[in-house]
Amino acid sequence: MSKKSRHIAAAAGLGTMSLGLALAAPAVAGGTASATPSHAGLSGSINVVMAQYSSLTAPYWKSLVKAFEQKYPSIHVALRVIDWNTLLQQVPTMIQTHTQPDILNFNNYSTYASAGLLFPAQQVLSAQVEADFFPAFKKSDTLKGTQYGIPWIASVRALGYNKAAFVKAGISSPPKTWAQLEADAIKATKAGYVGYCLPLGSEEAQAEWSLWMWSNGGNWVNAKGQWAINSPQNVATLNFLRKLANTDQATQPNPGSTDRTSGCWAEFATGKVAMTEIMPLGTFQTSFMAKSNVKWASSPWPRSSLKIPAFTLGVQDVLMAFKHSGHAPLDKAFLDFVYQKGNYLNFVKREGFLPATNSASSALKNNPVDATGIALLPKAKFYPLTNPNWTVVQSAVQSQLGTAMAPGTNPKTVLDSLQRDAVSGR
Repeated sequence: MSKKSRHIAAAAGLGTMSLGLALAAPAVAGGTASATPSHAGLSGSINVVMAQYSSLTAPYWKSLVKAFEQKYPSIHVALRVIDWNTLLQQVPTMIQTHTQPDILNFNNYSTYASAGLLFPAQQVLSAQVEADFFPAFKKSDTLKGTQYGIPWIASVRALGYNKAAFVKAGISSPPKTWAQLEADAIKATKAGYVGYCLPLGSEEAQAEWSLWMWSNGGNWVNAKGQWAINSPQNVATLNFLRKLANTDQATQPNPGSTDRTSGCWAEFATGKVAMTEIMPLGTFQTSFMAKSNVKWASSPWPRSSLKIPAFTLGVQDVLMAFKHSGHAPLDKAFLDFVYQKGNYLNFVKREGFLPATNSASSALKNNPVDATGIALLPKAKFYPLTNPNWTVVQSAVQSQLGTAMAPGTNPKTVLDSLQRDAVSGR
C-alpha cells in the first residue's frame, strides 16, 4: 500500500508485468462505464494529498489535475504527492493540527471515521461511481454499516523466487509447505545465496507478518473479533521465523531491521536472494525488476500444513474525504473525474496495480497478469481495517515485531506487548 502500501497489497502464482503496460504514457481520458453527472456551477478550492507509489505517480496526478481544472475552471485543486514513508509520519500530525486535506490517499480510514472526521463515501461519490466498486472492497471499507473508505487500488503478495538460484541449489520447484521452504532456504544458503530474505523492519512488517501468521492458522483477531496477536499459533509462527534466521541462518543478517524495498527487494533484484515475499505487480516490477537480469517467478505462499486453506493477502489502498471544510460537492466533482474509466485505468496501468472497479477490471480481462490477480482477490484476507485500533497496531508491529528476532529474546513477550497495545489502543 502499502505505505506503500503499500501497499497491496497476496500469495499468487503470477508472472512478471509487461513494461509496456507499466510505463504507459501519461494520458488523461474521459470515457466511463456510465455517464458521470455534471458539476457545472461549482467553485472553490480543495486540498488533495496523494501517496507516491513510483516516479510515475506525480506526473499522473499533475496531468489529471490540469485536465480537471480545464474542465472546471472555477475549481482549484491544491495537490501534494508525498512518498509513503513521509506520509505515514505526516498524517497523524495533520490530524492533530487540524490541517488534514479534503481528500487523502491513505489506508487507515477507520480511525478517522470513528472520530467523526470523514464524509460517508455516498456523500462524495456519484451513484455511478459507487456502484462500480467490487462489493468485497466496499465491505472492507465499511464501518458500522456506513462506507467511509473509497477503494483505490489493490495488489497481491506472493513468494518470489530466483530461478537461477533454484537451479544452482538443486531445487526443482517452489515450496508449498514451511518444511519445504526451510529445507530450500538452507540449500540456497549453502549455494551462496540469501535463502529467504525476511523483512521485519519498520517499513511493512505487518504485511510480512500477516503472510506467516495466516499460513499457520493464526490471525490478528479471533472468531469473536477480539485481538489475538499473542495466540499460541502466532507464538509458534514467530519461533519458526527465529529458527529460520538464528538456528538455520538461512535469512539475511538482522531481519528485524530489514525493510522490504530497500533491503529484500533491492537484493533480490541483484540476484543475491533466492526467495522473498514480493508484490508481483506495481513498484516491485517497475522500480526493481525492470532493469534486473534476474529470471524470477512467483508462487502461492507456503503453509505450515496443506490442511490450511490457500489464501491471498489482499492489501487495499483507499481514498477518504475529510468533512472539516464542508467541501463535499467539490470533492464529488473531483472524485467523479478521477474515477472516469479512462482516467482510472491510466493510473492502474502506469503503476501496475489491480483495479477496484468492475469497469476497469473488465477492460483488463485479456491481460494475463492482471486477470490472474483479479481472479485471486475473492480468496483475499485483509488487515482488520474496520477496527479503530488498527492504526495503533500497525505502527506497533512496525516498530516492535522485529525485536523478537534478536537472539535471547522471548518472542511471546513481544507479542504480549503488541496485544496490550491492540486492546488499549495506545
